[in-house]
Amino acid sequence: MSHFGQLLDDENVLKRVAKLGYHTPTPIQEAAIPHILEGDNVMGAAPTGTGKTAAFMLPVLQLLGQHPRREEESYTFPRVLLIAPTRELAQQLAANFRDYGRNCGNRVLLLCGGQNPRDQFEKMARGGDIVVATPGRLYELMTQKRVDLTQIQCLILDEADRLLDLGFAEDLQRIVRRLPESRQNLLFSATFDTSVRELAAELMPDAIELGQKDANRTNINVSQRLHPVDHQDKGNATVTLLHDHRFAQVMVFTKTKKGADVLTEQLKREGFQAEVLHGDKVQAERDRILDAFREHKLRVLVTTDVASRGIDIEHLPAVINHDLPPIAHDYIHRIGRTGRAGEKGVAISLVAAHEVDTLTEIETLIGRVLPREDLIGHVPSHSVPETGPGIRPGQRKKKNEPKKGGKKGAAAQKTSLGHTEELTSVPRANRAPVRPVQKKKKAPVRAEGNLFTGKKKVTKRSID
Repeated sequence: MSHFGQLLDDENVLKRVAKLGYHTPTPIQEAAIPHILEGDNVMGAAPTGTGKTAAFMLPVLQLLGQHPRREEESYTFPRVLLIAPTRELAQQLAANFRDYGRNCGNRVLLLCGGQNPRDQFEKMARGGDIVVATPGRLYELMTQKRVDLTQIQCLILDEADRLLDLGFAEDLQRIVRRLPESRQNLLFSATFDTSVRELAAELMPDAIELGQKDANRTNINVSQRLHPVDHQDKGNATVTLLHDHRFAQVMVFTKTKKGADVLTEQLKREGFQAEVLHGDKVQAERDRILDAFREHKLRVLVTTDVASRGIDIEHLPAVINHDLPPIAHDYIHRIGRTGRAGEKGVAISLVAAHEVDTLTEIETLIGRVLPREDLIGHVPSHSVPETGPGIRPGQRKKKNEPKKGGKKGAAAQKTSLGHTEELTSVPRANRAPVRPVQKKKKAPVRAEGNLFTGKKKVTKRSID
């Protein structure tokens, strides 16, 4: 078992790591740090709460210390660009960079919506070593020529799948085109899907993929279960759960902003200390509510998926899914708010009959059936059909039908250490007849199609 002194040699970083109480690197940290220090392009995945943020921030801080900053007329040229999908995550990542690098003397510049424009422009006039930004705001400032990214040496995309889910592909494309071609690229996410792999293959030549076996897994420290309930009874069922379990703190996720508002008002009427967080709140109010929850001054935070990614709440014992998320991957991120840093957590989902398809997608993604328990006093009149990974309600396997992802499929996907493969997938029904392999001509660059034209190979290396 290694320790951080075997991975890093920057004394300022190591002192801060020790001060924060970090002793043994997590698997993703142990796997990623050496490759990042070598200057490799890295595509990393691991369950939420397993230290992905430190896995890229600590080695990047060491690299910044090894390369002198460039300054002109009191302006510091940014050398690291970190792009995150939401304001809340960008704010937290900027705070993490400042915290981990407290002894390193780096300046962190946060560029996202909801900030005072005058203050932001004043800070941009001074520049910074590290820029943390949301893509829309960053591209707007780049077109206004208020930020200079010509000296960027490292690009980091955090929660890459969410960046694509939120429709930032075009902004990312425009931003990357304006960055220096010679740079290091790091992509991290708790979940890998086809679009993320395609992005990595196109953006990062010869990227090293870490944590493939952990991708799309839920944290083993989180106990998961579901309660079948009727849709109109979910508010009352949430009240019962809060009374029965007496969690010190809990984060409750809803599907819509209106649903979050309605539930919060019901909880307040029942005497619970509750606040609501969603995109309609002004930034100052969002900051106030999140700070109160982080400081354990608020017991119940009702929120949409605006808080499902990357928000780190220490010692959060439980998460309740009042509604299942519309995107299956977001289930992993939601329940990843609890059970962090080796602690135990509980994730409870209230599932109505009309959500059975979403439930099946989630169980297929995580590779397990969520255990069911009737909630006393809330047994539904409309039952939730039995489900399982890859099986639609009422569907039965044919007698000799091979299992999805069986030995044959697994063998076809398995690669040895250092082996490269093209990250493409074509449905069997659409495959062309097998023909002799011929050297293909390079396709012309087109405006439409994938995020970045010209697919490149990705090297797979598991951290397990």
